[in-house]
Amino acid sequence: MSYEYTWIGRGRSRPIATIAIVAINVAVYLYTSYQSFFSQTSQDWIDALSFIPILLQVPSQWYRIITSMFTHADIFHIFFNMWFLYFFGSEVEKRIGSLKFLVLYFISGLMAIVFHVAFTSIGGSINLVIPALGASGAISGVLGAYVMLYPRRKLAGCYLILIIPLCLTMTASWFLLLWFATQVIYGYLKFGGVAFFAHVGGFVNGIALIYPLAKKAEAKTDLLPGYFFMEWRQRVGLGKALKTTLVILLLAVVGGAIYSTLIAPSMSGVYVYSIKVVDSSGKTFEDQAYFSPPSNSVPPSLDAPRIVFNRFLWSGLLTGYLQPSNEVVELRYTSRIRDPNYGLRIRLSIDGLAMYDSNHILKSFNGTVQTDVIKVGYYWLWPVASVGEYESFSVKMVGEDVAGDAGPTIVFPCAVISTITSIAALYISLYKDREIAEEELWVIAPFRI
Repeated sequence: MSYEYTWIGRGRSRPIATIAIVAINVAVYLYTSYQSFFSQTSQDWIDALSFIPILLQVPSQWYRIITSMFTHADIFHIFFNMWFLYFFGSEVEKRIGSLKFLVLYFISGLMAIVFHVAFTSIGGSINLVIPALGASGAISGVLGAYVMLYPRRKLAGCYLILIIPLCLTMTASWFLLLWFATQVIYGYLKFGGVAFFAHVGGFVNGIALIYPLAKKAEAKTDLLPGYFFMEWRQRVGLGKALKTTLVILLLAVVGGAIYSTLIAPSMSGVYVYSIKVVDSSGKTFEDQAYFSPPSNSVPPSLDAPRIVFNRFLWSGLLTGYLQPSNEVVELRYTSRIRDPNYGLRIRLSIDGLAMYDSNHILKSFNGTVQTDVIKVGYYWLWPVASVGEYESFSVKMVGEDVAGDAGPTIVFPCAVISTITSIAALYISLYKDREIAEEELWVIAPFRI
């Protein structure tokens, strides 16, 4: 700990880079969401700008790495992202400067994508075809940097529990570390809908990258010139409890990255099914579904194609280990199967011509599907399911393996990079935190000279 007299200068520069990034994100959102009165981004723009891991195999689609960082799903998505970016990003930028902040931000966004791809071997190959979008990965890098730079900063906030306000103050680093813990846990639990490991990757990169970017902390304040202070200051670092928690979480990430590196070369493929269904009334429906052996899937959004696809999935007919490969076979199946969602027993009859590929995955089907339809209603907030009418569908379904050798060519190198980055972040958290943490200042006895 040091003790000295110091002159204090006038305020700090504005976070120009942070403000510019916020402005660009908002402008992109306004342009891509005006058709829905700015409530959400249109699906056409999401399809064109979001990042889809499997498209890394196509160089002409690499633009998505950047565009996905500036595209948001809806107004809540962009509001909270920009709120966090400005609140934490402005402090990080003031510390390291605008140019270094841009380096931190964009490399964190890139590493978020790398981690997202790397951990598809854990979350399931199906994630290779699911779109990801938003600035969350890059912002997570800013949050990771903030934890290392300002481990003792305080946050005060009020939350409503029913109608009772709860106000509390806590250390910013603990708040962000708890958030990081939820991303790691939810990622391993395979919760859908959010690219949790992209957030993890950005945060881990922020920890690793802030060390070479951060200059030595200096005492600063926004008071007017002409004041003279006597001060004590100390560089404290993370602290034992905070460091221990962070190290445990980083070890969990390192373990996952190493595991992904080992299993990536043997990852199974991802099949995209184009499904055309004609129901008993003569209406035609066309949609797509995704399937990754042995059981991961994304069903169609339209009712009739979804019913047909789920019947093939639940009956196990998407895989045909006893069927010859690349030959047209007559597929006849009649049985009662169990709905895995509600436990209902439903009738199913399938009759048509099918073909299975060399991996024994259904390649095509042309025929009829007859089955009980499940009806779902709600009693208060609880879903209630029952067996509905027995309906017949005319079906044409064609599947294609779009993943190919994505495991060894895409996932494996991303897993290697993720492993190295995670180990670097672990080392910096253990041994370098005091070198970059902002000094804690205790200022006393102001005098006007």
